[in-house]
Amino acid sequence: MNKLLRLFKESLINMYAVRDAFRVIKPFLRRHWKPHAGLFLLVFLEIGLTLATAWLMGRMTDSAVNRQFDELMSMVPLALGLTALGIAAGYFGSHLELWASGKVIKDLREYLLRHLLLVSPEYTDRSRPGKLLTHFTQDLFGVEGMIGANLVQVIRLPIIFAAVLLYMAQTHWLLAAISVAAAPLVALCGGLFGLLLKRNSRSIYDQVEKMNVFLSETIHGLSVIRSYTLEKAYFGKYYAHSERLYGLARKETRLQGFYAAFGQIAGSGIFLFCLCFAAYLVSTSQITVGSMVAFLNLTGHLIYPLTGMAAIWIGYQNSVPALERLMEVLKQQPQTLLLPGYVSTPTPTKGLSIHFENVTFGYGGRPVIDRFSLNIRSGQTVAIVGTTGAGKSTLFNLLQGYYQPQQGLIEVDGKRIAELAPDELRSSMALVAQETFLFAGTIRDNLLLARPGLTDADIQAAAKAANLHDFIQSLPDGYDTVVGERGAGLSGGQRQRVAIIRAILKDAPILLMDEATSALDSETEHQVKEALKRVQRGRTTLVIAHRLSTIHHADQIVVLEEGKITEIGTHEQLIRKNGPYRKLVRHQHFLDKEINAAT
Repeated sequence: MNKLLRLFKESLINMYAVRDAFRVIKPFLRRHWKPHAGLFLLVFLEIGLTLATAWLMGRMTDSAVNRQFDELMSMVPLALGLTALGIAAGYFGSHLELWASGKVIKDLREYLLRHLLLVSPEYTDRSRPGKLLTHFTQDLFGVEGMIGANLVQVIRLPIIFAAVLLYMAQTHWLLAAISVAAAPLVALCGGLFGLLLKRNSRSIYDQVEKMNVFLSETIHGLSVIRSYTLEKAYFGKYYAHSERLYGLARKETRLQGFYAAFGQIAGSGIFLFCLCFAAYLVSTSQITVGSMVAFLNLTGHLIYPLTGMAAIWIGYQNSVPALERLMEVLKQQPQTLLLPGYVSTPTPTKGLSIHFENVTFGYGGRPVIDRFSLNIRSGQTVAIVGTTGAGKSTLFNLLQGYYQPQQGLIEVDGKRIAELAPDELRSSMALVAQETFLFAGTIRDNLLLARPGLTDADIQAAAKAANLHDFIQSLPDGYDTVVGERGAGLSGGQRQRVAIIRAILKDAPILLMDEATSALDSETEHQVKEALKRVQRGRTTLVIAHRLSTIHHADQIVVLEEGKITEIGTHEQLIRKNGPYRKLVRHQHFLDKEINAAT
């Protein structure tokens, strides 16, 4: 009894889940109402064809039994016409179904990507790429069970059931009542199988996500896997994931098979019983042979809506977990309502001032930046140094508006960045990150991303300004060298050089450099460093550096420890103090001397 109550309660919860799922896709359905309206119109045509065909079969049968062959032959053109009309309706129905579902899925896919581009990086940073990709593949595929023909079926099947039942009741009410006697049992079984399939579907979606995450990490970590001879271990892990998914898929197939078998048994049982009872009615002259043929022809159309509605309910249960997973993304608050685009900034004659005031920020309750205050004047070069985890890169993320301070404020050129549009804020900054990301394509393609309207002359001028033009020309295809996915075709140092040119091409008044030369050899670093000094003129520059020899020229050096400023000053001022900066310099100088001695 308790188990039945639990199942009943879960059924009610499922009904609410289906309702909530429809709320998500409702705006997309409204946008493409025309194909759905066409499908609804075809429903009434189909009902008319079904009843007309049954009536015609009965008339033709009675004509044949009564040897009225002229009347029989006169009905052949009508039968051919109904058949042709049915074929045409089927063709247009398939076309409209594809139009309806395809358009909704297309819009939903585009909306999902648009939303991901607008949400805070805090969400996307903590989400694995494999999980996000699953939303665009498996989850969107699962939504198809709730739209298109399946959506129309929810209205179509009850109408067909009611129309056929009324027609059959006019022929013989008792026979019609017997035909629908199994309806409650079919509906109950459909609900039960729907619950079981929903649980299994949720497990399948979760397992597919795990596999995608694992595959993404495996592909991107192939060099490490090969280096540590982990091929066998990682294949074993993938095999275990694959076996788990196969087991869940088999379970789903069994459940669907059981329900299909139940529907077939129920349908066949009702048909046989109706056949026997109708034959008895014919033998007692209560109905004609033609009426029996018409009745039996409609019996299938009476049973199908019952099993069909249950099957649709089962399909909806498969789709609900997919929509629940999509809603997890869609419920994230966007940072802005409009997609940011490049905003042209005047060629900088001077940089923009930057002001941090009592800024505090942390991840998951752990403080990373603690009451940080700093004034950076227009055109200054400020270096930020400290040990790993001191909060240096977090400052860059806060300055670009990726995260919002939990306390305090940040201003650029006297304007609070919280009040600036993301495109206006980020167009004023050019970033060279420590981990350089290049898109698949050529070097030229990646450089053109800096800003619209760049010419080859602009690109070459920027490369020459960074002393990197000769390096690019030395590559197999020069600026048209294909870099591969994530820039895999280039070395780390080569990728970093491309990123430096890209930042120069953006021509922004603020330059952010996070270990911008860490992957370069000493000779190239010296050349690039001298070039960057020229580029920094007229710009406000923030530099994160572990190699302290690269920041001696900075107007200010800020030493961070656990998110707090412990020292600030020029290189000469700080080196005279016996503080953290001097210790860092001494330690690094000692290491450099050891390296020089060893070589």
